[in-house]
Amino acid sequence: MTKSLAITALNSETRARYKKEIADAMGFSLRTFQRRLKDARIEIPRGLIGPEQQVEIYKSLGWLEMA
Repeated sequence: MTKSLAITALNSETRARYKKEIADAMGFSLRTFQRRLKDARIEIPRGLIGPEQQVEIYKSLGWLEMA
């Protein structure tokens, strides 16, 4: 999935999602996604990730365009 599709998916789906769902949307395996989070020093607890934290993840990993 391209960045624009991931951003569109994030905007249209303002629901809590699991790490695996976010990783799939970004085109990463779960392990790669977790490694990227660790490199960006983002700690995500187990379970669902809320929309606000998803935006933080996308911004930190460079997937949201800065307006």
